[in-house]
Amino acid sequence: MWDDRDNTDFLAALAIGAIAGLGLSLLFRHDPPSRRERLMKELKPYRKKITKRAQHARETLGKQAAAAAKRGDAMVSSGRDVLDNFRSEVSDIVATARSDIAAAVQEQVGAAQDTMKRTAKRIRSH
Repeated sequence: MWDDRDNTDFLAALAIGAIAGLGLSLLFRHDPPSRRERLMKELKPYRKKITKRAQHARETLGKQAAAAAKRGDAMVSSGRDVLDNFRSEVSDIVATARSDIAAAVQEQVGAAQDTMKRTAKRIRSH
């Protein structure tokens, strides 16, 4: 049934098939993961947690920054109001002081004129 040539052909085909199968299995096998790939795989759950926490921190920081900006705007507005009131009060004080100084000068000028008139009368009468 089988002659030597058939056996040889069969063994050659078997060897070629085995070599081809081994070559293909070596060609398509997966390389073992690198150290970096293993580390990234181990850190994947932590990365997700860190990403969520970072997102939460960014949102919180944004809200706090907006609140601080509002408080800052309110403080600036209050400061402007205080400054405006201060300017108004200073303006009133200066106006009152000018009026008081003008009245005092007028009084002093009037007193000086009266003194000069009395002195002139004395000089004429002597």
